[in-house]
Amino acid sequence: MGLKLLPFESISVTESNTMYRILLLLCAGLSLSTCDITVLLKSSISLPCLPDDAPTLVDSTYTWSFTSAQTQQQLILEEKSTILNLSSINTTDSGQYKCVKEGYKGEDRVRLSRTFTIHVEAPPPFQEWQVIKVEATHDVTLPCQVAEFLSSRETKSPPVVWKREKDGVVLLNPDKDTDSQKERDLTTQRVFWDTRPDEQDWAIKISQAREEDAGMYQCVITNSSKTLLVELEVQAPPPPRCLGHTDPWEPCLDPDSRSGRAIVQESLREFSTSVYSELKGSKPKTNLIFSPVSIAAALYNLLLGARGETRTQLEVALKLPPKFSCSHSELKSLKQVMKDTLRMASAMFYSPEQQLGEAFINQSQEFYDAMPQKLTNDSDLNVKLINDWVADKTNKKITQLITEVDPSTSFVLLNAVYFNGKWKTVFESTNKWEKFTTFSDQAKDVPTLYSSKYSLQMGYFKHLKAEVGKFPLTGKNSLYILVPPTPSEKDFLLMENNINYKTIEEMVSEMNKIPIQTAEVTLPIIKLTETTPLEELLRNLGLSDLFLNPNLCGMFPGESESFISDARHSAFLSLTEKGVEVAAATSISFSRSFSTFSALRPFILILWSDEAAIPLFMGRIIDP
Repeated sequence: MGLKLLPFESISVTESNTMYRILLLLCAGLSLSTCDITVLLKSSISLPCLPDDAPTLVDSTYTWSFTSAQTQQQLILEEKSTILNLSSINTTDSGQYKCVKEGYKGEDRVRLSRTFTIHVEAPPPFQEWQVIKVEATHDVTLPCQVAEFLSSRETKSPPVVWKREKDGVVLLNPDKDTDSQKERDLTTQRVFWDTRPDEQDWAIKISQAREEDAGMYQCVITNSSKTLLVELEVQAPPPPRCLGHTDPWEPCLDPDSRSGRAIVQESLREFSTSVYSELKGSKPKTNLIFSPVSIAAALYNLLLGARGETRTQLEVALKLPPKFSCSHSELKSLKQVMKDTLRMASAMFYSPEQQLGEAFINQSQEFYDAMPQKLTNDSDLNVKLINDWVADKTNKKITQLITEVDPSTSFVLLNAVYFNGKWKTVFESTNKWEKFTTFSDQAKDVPTLYSSKYSLQMGYFKHLKAEVGKFPLTGKNSLYILVPPTPSEKDFLLMENNINYKTIEEMVSEMNKIPIQTAEVTLPIIKLTETTPLEELLRNLGLSDLFLNPNLCGMFPGESESFISDARHSAFLSLTEKGVEVAAATSISFSRSFSTFSALRPFILILWSDEAAIPLFMGRIIDP
């Protein structure tokens, strides 16, 4: 019986060896004394003497012999084991390999044998061709570099003939000037020479490629036997980008669920501390103030129009569960809870040439009271339009959120928050100056707020490595001030690095259990405005696609591509005798008790909504 390994050109040496092993297993399983095998030149093979089901012999020995197919000479091989390994096989290895096993079967001395006939063949030559991929309806060029195959400059024009392998070989005549209708029938009206003959590249160009143009093309060099192959793959055009992505945001199935609000509250707390963690590193050793709820609200509004992978990325960045449909309605509900002390507003400015989806407009108005406004063709006028809106919504505390609007800007999404809370306990002195100790151990004189009998809750938290004071404000809000044990930078960074949403939740929970006490309090008077570019922050939160090619088909249902060209956030903090006044605007184009509490060293502050159970503002004061 003969078993032959077909020499497919696509089989590598390793693959061939695998195939041989399979064949040998087949041989080993047959009750035959001979087995014919064809192997490739320079390959390797292992020959098992006997199949697994052969009789077992006692005190057995093995003898391998080889009879050359060329000389018919028989040789006894030195191999004495059950397997004969042949490597780097040559044509001289063709012939018969016989194995004899001798031993005792019971009291009888017996011999078992098997013969392998090996035929050695040269592997077929490999073929190489160039693969060109093109999307349907696009023009494509099939190259044919012939310079190395021409002994001298050819006078023959052209020195090549193009053929196509389809239903037999079809001659292509790319000469667009031919008058022969018969010749034109042999090819297509869309095939032309792509380059001049003296460039030695007799490429052809196929205009508006179709799926039926796919296949193998031959560039035959007429003065030689050389043929260059080019394979053309024509891919179907992708479906419209927004196909299936223009539906409105899905309705919240259980708008009155307490779990829905808890999800949004927890996600906002986690988002707030993740933003703090990112911003503290980008602005080391400097003052910092931002409103996480403002940044989140702008991203929530953007989420309303996001689809596909962009929606997923926004949900991950905002710490929301995937496909959570109640995020917008729950955020609207939280805004309603805080409306007496926190003013939050959103706005959209868009290019007159841009078309917003009707569903997005309606839902933005429903959830965010954001009515779209058209930009103008005047960049300076657009800057004034946006900054005037921000100034109005922040009680003129932030008057210059942006300095320019690029003419290419198609969409600007804004969110602004303003908070003004008064101290529930009035400070006795507002013109007292004290020493504030910075990281460099320098003491600078700063105006302070002072009270010898201030009512507050305070304690020391080991997990934060901080003394914490909770100052009650009007409107069911509180200001938390976290102070490290010493003015050293090391202690401050240790405290700062311990801040995450779990430690903050634990701090708020434990502080609510501590009774109010009377203490001597000293706080620096602060007025601070900070503008923070958000591009690096958003990229670090996993939102780099917003600046590249986001899927905002819920916002822009057309096929136009939009991306965020600018994102910034500005916040204002005032800590005076009147109370705490803060404002922020976000723009996206596209337990130990102390009798005293002093914040006369670098500290962290968190403005907390007791009703919504979320941070409204976060920051640090390094140098008041």
